[in-house]
Amino acid sequence: MIEAGVASFIEGRVMILIATRNDAHRPMIGRATGARFDSANGRISLLVSASQWPDAVAHAMPETPISATFVKPDNYKAYQIKGPIIEVREADDIDQARGSQYVNDMLAEMGALGVSRLQLSSTLSDRNLVRITFFPRDLFVQTPGPEAGRRLGATGSRPQ
Repeated sequence: MIEAGVASFIEGRVMILIATRNDAHRPMIGRATGARFDSANGRISLLVSASQWPDAVAHAMPETPISATFVKPDNYKAYQIKGPIIEVREADDIDQARGSQYVNDMLAEMGALGVSRLQLSSTLSDRNLVRITFFPRDLFVQTPGPEAGRRLGATGSRPQ
């Protein structure tokens, strides 16, 4: 379901918004600190700060849905990917290094666009990272304009 171009996009310098939900289906919003697509198993892993986004992380549980929206900040090109969470665990040292690199990259990217480090301090964090892995089931274009909301590809089926 995730083609190479989309995989490269979501692993690049993009802002990542996530949503889980509580038992009443109320959305719990947060931001991810980097994403990885594993082409071997078709899964996407997101790093999320549990201290910065406690509600979103608290409701990220296996078999519950997650939505992740990936937005390139200089042109608003965007994709939204939805699917069931497979695993939630503490970030390991490799994840932590990736999360820290993501924060540094995004500070540079956003700084070049005139957004200050202070403005980003409430959205970018590499503290207390949790790795949330999900299986992408639905992929949508979300770039503002006539294509927004268009589904891409067939609905994904979960590998056994």
